[in-house]
Amino acid sequence: MRIFKYMKVRKNITLSEEAERFLKELAREMGKSQSEVIEELIRNKAEEKEKEKRLRAFEDMIKTVRKMKISFGEEITFQKAKEMMGVEKYL
Repeated sequence: MRIFKYMKVRKNITLSEEAERFLKELAREMGKSQSEVIEELIRNKAEEKEKEKRLRAFEDMIKTVRKMKISFGEEITFQKAKEMMGVEKYL
């Protein structure tokens, strides 16, 4: 995943006082700037979403493979199913 590697962009955000205190505390504990903490949290969430996406694709592929086995009455490999479903990029 090529998230957040090259270009930096300035953003002006508004936080609640509680969120600001928590951000400052996290930054101090982690020994990072507030921007680095925010970026790390966003990166972690993006990676989590990508994993969920891949898991859903895998679960869909398993369901489809089971249906193919029933429909075709033959052994379908996962590689063949991935090719047939066009999900190689996710799995």
